[in-house]
Amino acid sequence: MKKILLFLSVCFSINFSVAQSLSPQIISTSGTSFIGSSAQLDWTLGEPVTAALTNSNNILTQGFQQPNLLTTAIDDVPADYSVTIFPNPAIDFVNLQIQNALNESLLIDLYTIEGKLLKSQQINSSTHLQIDMTAYSSGTYLLSIKNSSAKIKSFRIIKSN
Repeated sequence: MKKILLFLSVCFSINFSVAQSLSPQIISTSGTSFIGSSAQLDWTLGEPVTAALTNSNNILTQGFQQPNLLTTAIDDVPADYSVTIFPNPAIDFVNLQIQNALNESLLIDLYTIEGKLLKSQQINSSTHLQIDMTAYSSGTYLLSIKNSSAKIKSFRIIKSN
C-alpha cells in the first residue's frame, strides 16, 4: 500500500513539474509591462477581462489572447470598373481583363504573400493583360489594381506547377 501511495505521489509531482507553459499575446490599443524585484505588472487598455481568479498570493485574469492574426481586406470594385481574372489557379499565365468606364490609367502590382513587390506595371484604360507567372515558384500571390486615387480591387492568385 505504501508503494502505491509513493508511486501516485511521484506521478502527481511529475505531472506538475512538466506542466504546460503559456506565452500569451494580446491585441489591444495600448498597454505596457513593468517588472520589479518581486512582481510583474502587465496592463492593457481595451482588452475585455472575462474571468479573475484570486488566492492569498496571486491574481490570475483571463482575457482576449490572439496568438496569430491574419487580416485580409478585399474591397469591392466600383461600378465604373469591371475586372475579370482567369485562370486561377494559374500555371504559366494569368489573364486580366479590365473594362474601365472612366478611361484612366491604372497601376497593376503583383506581390508575394509576404508583401514583397514582384512586378509593377502601368496600363491604359480598357485592356486585356497577360501576366507571365513562369518565373515564379508555386504559391500564393496578391494582385492589386489601383487608379490614381485608391485601390480598386485585390486578387489572390494561386500559382501551381
